[in-house]
Amino acid sequence: MRLPIDTSRLQFLAVSGAEPLKKFEDGKPREAWAPRMDGNGDVLWGLKVVALGDGDAEIVKVSVPGDPGVRQGEMVRVEGLTAQPWENEGRSGVAFRATAIRSATARAEKAAA
Repeated sequence: MRLPIDTSRLQFLAVSGAEPLKKFEDGKPREAWAPRMDGNGDVLWGLKVVALGDGDAEIVKVSVPGDPGVRQGEMVRVEGLTAQPWENEGRSGVAFRATAIRSATARAEKAAA
């Protein structure tokens, strides 16, 4: 089950450039793995962001369909953020997915124009 996250009280800072995600293929070298796709056939990209809020910060990797086109050190808006708990072969964690990640600077510049 995907759990929605209210991002209205959070700020996000990109701490890496976005990279296309790969689908693990046993027996193949990593560079030969196929891209990971979402249900619509869009390539998934991963972006590490710092989530800032309520005096705390956490680095999380967020998957998003398509290249978000943001750079390291840029403030971003994360839209439609969800968390999905997972478990596989005794390991567990939480996967974060967004519907879009956009530059917060571009929005501010557009509003000022």
